[in-house]
Amino acid sequence: MKLLLATLFLSLAVFILGLYLLRPVSPTPAKISFVITKDESATSVIRKLKAQKLIRSSLVAKIYLRLSAWEKFIQPGGYVLSPSLSTPELLRQLKVGPKDIWVTLPEGWRREQIAARMAESLSGPNSNFDSEKFMTLTASLEGQLFPDTYLISQTISAPEAISILTSNFTRKSGLDLAQKYSLLIVASLVEREANQDQDRPLIAGILLKRLEAGWPLQVDASVQYASDTIRCRNQLLTCDWWQPVADTRIPSVYNTYLSPGLPPSPIANPGLAAITAVLTPQTSPYWYYLTDPDGVTHYAESLSEHNSNIDKYLRL
Repeated sequence: MKLLLATLFLSLAVFILGLYLLRPVSPTPAKISFVITKDESATSVIRKLKAQKLIRSSLVAKIYLRLSAWEKFIQPGGYVLSPSLSTPELLRQLKVGPKDIWVTLPEGWRREQIAARMAESLSGPNSNFDSEKFMTLTASLEGQLFPDTYLISQTISAPEAISILTSNFTRKSGLDLAQKYSLLIVASLVEREANQDQDRPLIAGILLKRLEAGWPLQVDASVQYASDTIRCRNQLLTCDWWQPVADTRIPSVYNTYLSPGLPPSPIANPGLAAITAVLTPQTSPYWYYLTDPDGVTHYAESLSEHNSNIDKYLRL
């Protein structure tokens, strides 16, 4: 009987302690920014909640989360939390979803692809993002919409989104566009042409050497850009971009097979690796390159060697 009473007393004490540890840390309704990264574990989230003094006990929070079966429903993004909320209230907010969300913009995308990704990600009931306005305002900003993973408000407008992307470009690229706009154009070509990081400096060196020698650049990606601009003009946000093109005679100032020199503007938005490659190109004896179906780049010093590579790697 004594053992039973002791067990009941202990259980009651644990229950009361648990209720206490689930209570708010403070009655003060302070606002604290809290960020959950993509693929962050529930354990890490709880550890951060404790470190920021938003919960009383990591162990009790972990037990509550497991009992409520919410572990797999915590959503990444940015939150504004308060120590005046109880642990269940905090965890419920993390389950409902963030005020800010993560949006990833890959390297080498056109601005139309960026507009589509933003429109898709910001499609909630409170969205203020206007994809048509984004397209209008970025007409001269191709190449400067920096590819990265962004934490942005779900109520962001098109001008605000553009400001974030272009400011990030300025900060990370360090390019003085008044002096080096042509290098940004080359970087966009390199981004689309190179599959591997180690190829970017080599391809950058080849393109710059051909440009200096007055040779046509003959960049396939420029033909894709020209072709897609025509093919997708009535489906800007839904088109399947960057399709292979067999005909290199498409009439366009962006077609570097027909038009000498550089295209008039970037064909995509390059990442930092491509920009760095153009700023520090690798010198080589090569004048030609091609990429085989497996994504491996093959280089050649002469046209005959290049034609041999075409026969060997592309005409299977």
